[in-house]
Amino acid sequence: MGKSLCLSLCFLVLFHGCICIAQQQQEKQQNKCRISRLSAQEPSNRIQSEAGVTEIYDHNNQQLQCAGVAVVRYIIKPRGLLLPSYLNAPQLMYFIQGRGLQGIMISGCPETFQSFQESQQGVQQEGEQEEQQREQQGGHQFSGDQHQKIREVQEGDFFVVSTGVGHFIYNNGNNRLIVVSVIDISNDANQLDFQPRRFYLAGSPQNEFQQERSPQESSGSNVFIGFNAEHLAEAFNVDAQLIRKLQGQNDRRGNIVRVEGGLQAVLPQRGQEEQGSEQQEDRLLAHGNGFEETICSLRLKQNIGEPRRADVYTPLGGRISGITAFDLPILKGIVKLSARRAFLYKGAMLLPHYDMNAHSIIHAIRGSAKFQIVQNQGRTVFNDVVTAGRVIVVPQNFALMMKAGDSGFEFVAIKTDENGMINTLAGDLSLIRAMPVKAIASAYQISEEQAKELKFNRMEASIAPGRFRSESA
Repeated sequence: MGKSLCLSLCFLVLFHGCICIAQQQQEKQQNKCRISRLSAQEPSNRIQSEAGVTEIYDHNNQQLQCAGVAVVRYIIKPRGLLLPSYLNAPQLMYFIQGRGLQGIMISGCPETFQSFQESQQGVQQEGEQEEQQREQQGGHQFSGDQHQKIREVQEGDFFVVSTGVGHFIYNNGNNRLIVVSVIDISNDANQLDFQPRRFYLAGSPQNEFQQERSPQESSGSNVFIGFNAEHLAEAFNVDAQLIRKLQGQNDRRGNIVRVEGGLQAVLPQRGQEEQGSEQQEDRLLAHGNGFEETICSLRLKQNIGEPRRADVYTPLGGRISGITAFDLPILKGIVKLSARRAFLYKGAMLLPHYDMNAHSIIHAIRGSAKFQIVQNQGRTVFNDVVTAGRVIVVPQNFALMMKAGDSGFEFVAIKTDENGMINTLAGDLSLIRAMPVKAIASAYQISEEQAKELKFNRMEASIAPGRFRSESA
């Protein structure tokens, strides 16, 4: 009886301690959101590698701390490989430019992509002869390769990587591959501290999130370097010389390395019929198909870059596309992020609005726009032009309005909720439009005729076309 009572008290103390820690973390994050002035952030650090550049935005900045995220951008040259790694928090990637391959590694999932000798008779006979020769020479070698599923990615793709999942990116195109990644370090899946932590599996790259480094750590490291080499050799059943390569000793290439001869991965031929089948599968998954997806077969990407995928379109104004847990089921309850991508034409305006249930991390892709952000007391906390490459955080419920410059404006906004929702303050679907005319007139001390103008004059819902001046003007 006494032991049971003691055990119960121990569980009670442990449970109470966990609740206190969670409350402290929540209070710490909320304190970071006491923002009186916002600013558009440029990368605070650039790490040059053999085959690309990593740009890091200071995750200790008050705005990013408020949103509970870290932001990184990768610029990968053709035949460049972003070394495999995993993170202590989920991330949502957006492919800004180029095309490539995204590899996801999950222990226990089958190696479903396999390549063996061709099935044609002539090639098969030739392959059998080569196989016999290899067996006579070397014993256990086999032809071909097998690995877990590799996904093709391109401009306009959002890609989800869960906490602790190994991943890599390879540029198989002819142009630079540019990717921006938003890491949700405030996610419940992060059981460590409020810091992004990347665990590299190869090379000896500099840790992009470590602010202060000792001279011994200047070249970085991967997780294998901390293990005893002899024990690793036994674990992999290989010789010690190979383990030194595994540990990345004397590797100075950085986190993006060049693949000599290109990466030869097993990929299926993709035809129009397969594309149509995948689109049909996407629609079924968005509405629920009666079967739960396993961790190995989760759909991890969604393309919203094509104009035909726009959720909002205004002629001469622009278009907006979005992705939520309804579109990509892995976002629901696991990653808990969503996103919007918008393209505003010259002079177009994104009407005043605010995020109801999330912070918004905006990354400017191309062009420029004049931003105005207002907090709850009516104070303007940001009133400036945002240009390509900059990041700005719009806290939850802060009102935002933007007007595109002469070159238009393209941006992506990551929301810190799986189903990010907005309310508009002007336009066809706005809060003002939802009010009776009499209530508007009384609230603003105007006539009912003026109230009707305020309510009905702007017919667009989200994007207003730009006002163009004639050349004679």
